[in-house]
Amino acid sequence: MQLKKLSIRPIKILGVLVAIAYPIAVFVALQHNFSVRVLGLVLCGLILITMAWRKDIWMGLFGVLLTAQAAILNQEIFLKLYPVFMNATVCALFAFSLKNVPLVQRFAEKMKYEINDKFKQYARRVTIAWAIFMGINTIVSLATVFMSDWVWTLYNGLVSYCLIGIMMVGEYLVRIRVMHEDK
Repeated sequence: MQLKKLSIRPIKILGVLVAIAYPIAVFVALQHNFSVRVLGLVLCGLILITMAWRKDIWMGLFGVLLTAQAAILNQEIFLKLYPVFMNATVCALFAFSLKNVPLVQRFAEKMKYEINDKFKQYARRVTIAWAIFMGINTIVSLATVFMSDWVWTLYNGLVSYCLIGIMMVGEYLVRIRVMHEDK
């Protein structure tokens, strides 16, 4: 068990790096006429390695399917669809959580927040906001698939991450204000 604990951190770091660097790696490879088949196999292998150490494999499953299709069919569009499916998956997680306990409330419970009725309403509204945001992000990401490699990379490798960061900071600032209204 000790060995597994020690080796998980590098795998998690690899997973984060693969996710963040994915659009840039695809762009660089395509600009230098790197084989789509080889790139698809390499990315598929990296995603499989990170999935082997995770409890939740759903996020990586789309990556494996798409990179494997890119390798088998030698079509770069499958490599470009990966961010679309990642955004759509996150959107679906937020949206479907509204049937029961909103995802934001679950995060808050794990972080030991005080969960009162006002916070439950807030968590529901924020979960809806994230679902809408990720839905829009999915649509824009899909549109970029049919644009130039440069536009696809710019949006999926930079703009999308910046927008998510802005949304996170904005939500945090609103949450601080909402939490202080009770006091």
